[in-house]
Amino acid sequence: MWRRATYGLLLLYAAAVVAVTIFPIRPHPASYWAGEPFMTMVHWIPGDVDAPSCTLNVIMFIPFGILLPLLWPATDRLPAIGWRALAASAAIETVQLILGLTIGSRRTIDINDLIANTAGALLGLLLLRLAVPAAAHRAAICPPNTPRRPWPCACLCW
Repeated sequence: MWRRATYGLLLLYAAAVVAVTIFPIRPHPASYWAGEPFMTMVHWIPGDVDAPSCTLNVIMFIPFGILLPLLWPATDRLPAIGWRALAASAAIETVQLILGLTIGSRRTIDINDLIANTAGALLGLLLLRLAVPAAAHRAAICPPNTPRRPWPCACLCW
């Protein structure tokens, strides 16, 4: 029962992240780009970010660091969750870049988002470890009593 509820929370969380980071998509006419290079939407300088944006990006990925280790104990390590959070955040930024280049949605692509999202997932794992200190107890919250399915494990368990 807990495992199914955790899967549901993970799917709800993923849908919310997509809703916040990708939608709404507002296409702009070609004249919107006139005289402005597309690189203005890419921010490569780490640390050049406003505090509210950074804080919200950290908060957005805390559930990532809590839910994944509950469902897949192999992700109950800082490097494992960090790399997965970095990959998920990079996927979001890549979709935003593609949408910006193709239909002109004008979302910014920011290295600080990658850093803050990864930090949020690591913070989520640390919070989970504070709440449930023993790895065996964390694994027992959502025991794998059902056979593994190809999805979402194929995407999240490397």
